Amino acid sequence: MLDSHPSETSPETHAIPSAYGEVLLHWQAPEHEPLELGPRSQTVVTLLLIAIIAYALYTNSPLMAITFILIGVVGYLSLYREPRILSFLITGKGIIAGNEFYEFSTIESFFVYRDAPFENILSIRTAGKLVPYVHIPVDPADIDMLRDTLDNFIPEEKHEPGLVDTLEKLLHI
Repeated sequence: MLDSHPSETSPETHAIPSAYGEVLLHWQAPEHEPLELGPRSQTVVTLLLIAIIAYALYTNSPLMAITFILIGVVGYLSLYREPRILSFLITGKGIIAGNEFYEFSTIESFFVYRDAPFENILSIRTAGKLVPYVHIPVDPADIDMLRDTLDNFIPEEKHEPGLVDTLEKLLHI
């Protein structure tokens, strides 16, 4: 839920240096949607990984086997880890998403997705070449307040989701 004027005693306000400007909006959300696999899906993925590792060992490719063992371990650990709750802020000088600060001067445009599968996502297009789009989860009840605030600083333009966006959503990362 967005907080349009955080109190002076809130920890979020004390943690934000004055160089970022006045906090206009503040909300919290999980860093990503948790991925829930049923027992059948877990069995299929496990058998697939075992088959790939067995094939790698059969073809004398230890590097491939080690790689897929590590993919399995990381996937297993990620599956059972709860997503962190991050703070998101709109200030007079930019957007703070977790530990990252995006100045309005480096943001080219924004768009709020309302339709599935990207519903309730704020997309900001930055001047960055490696990662030009940043996606931030928002509460659907507060989208209009968010759009009105951002309209004062950056233009709203439709962002078409790309392959990376679709994979990000599909894999819950």
